[in-house]
Amino acid sequence: MVWLRSQSSARTRERDYGFAPTHEGDNFESMVQAFTAGYGPFGAKPLGDDRAFAWAADLRTSGTLTAVHSVFQSSWKVQTLDETPQHLAFYIPQRGSVQVTVGKRTVEGVAGRILMVNNHEVGDRLVQGDPHCSDALCLDWKVVRRTLFSLLETPTLESLDLEPVVDLATPSGRLIGNLAQTIVQGMRNCGPLLSSPLAVSTMSETLADLVIRFAQHRLSCHFQKTKVSAVAPWHVRRAIDYMHANIAEPFTMSMVADEVGISLRALQTGFKTFRGTSPGAYLRTIRLKAVHDQLRDPFNQQTLRDICTTWGFFHAGRFSAIYRSAFGESPRDTRLRASFSSAVTAHALSASM
Repeated sequence: MVWLRSQSSARTRERDYGFAPTHEGDNFESMVQAFTAGYGPFGAKPLGDDRAFAWAADLRTSGTLTAVHSVFQSSWKVQTLDETPQHLAFYIPQRGSVQVTVGKRTVEGVAGRILMVNNHEVGDRLVQGDPHCSDALCLDWKVVRRTLFSLLETPTLESLDLEPVVDLATPSGRLIGNLAQTIVQGMRNCGPLLSSPLAVSTMSETLADLVIRFAQHRLSCHFQKTKVSAVAPWHVRRAIDYMHANIAEPFTMSMVADEVGISLRALQTGFKTFRGTSPGAYLRTIRLKAVHDQLRDPFNQQTLRDICTTWGFFHAGRFSAIYRSAFGESPRDTRLRASFSSAVTAHALSASM
């Protein structure tokens, strides 16, 4: 049976576990049912007797973040399913360990060592300890994809190949780890973050930005190069300025090259070398960002078709696929999210008066 916390027994449970759980049970099935209902489906297997599996958890979800503080009296295995929501997971053990398989490598998180993985890009996770006590923070992967797009200025569907160990001995590792732990503490035990959707949204985007900029992954070299992007040759910078100034106008790359005063081949080579993309793909990207900005504006009453036509996207099906690959959501989802944020802001302002 899954136990849901009641006011009368909260103090007793807090003495037992060190926190007041939202859920608890005495067998493995109850734990799987509770976590599935609270977050989503996943694969799981006990490493001992599933009928004698005592556990307790404080599970909180707000917007793009889910935080879980949990205690397990036995070890078990976690597996990602196709239908499991994709997220960036931070495992923060206090007692016991979490082992993660990344390709042919197995890494272990223990007290003082945080692991960070995309749950759809890793193998089994072993939750070990007798008992095991840890925090887990899950950030919706859509936030990571949107942030990556805004920083790269080009969609990417490839794996980030994140380094799973957050090195707390480095300034960047401490920055990422401290923010992840701050978010967990702000959500635990019905913490203050749960009453501020705007703060959750801001901290989600900040965490994603820090991970992309400062963690080790496949694109880390790109962000190191962007620090010296000013050394891009004059013709690339002038072409980019021209594209931004005339973004809503119909023009070809040959016209851009003529305007800048170079050959089309030189333009293509310059963008490939200093922007990692073609000039045509760069133009599509900044136009795609313009669509995204308009969809995020709750006061924009234009239809999606009109917005797409303005920015040169005429094939609805193809546009939706490109948009989803860039931002991790449909255009309709972006508009709904913007409307929700606007309503929350209006409510907050009204309540403060």
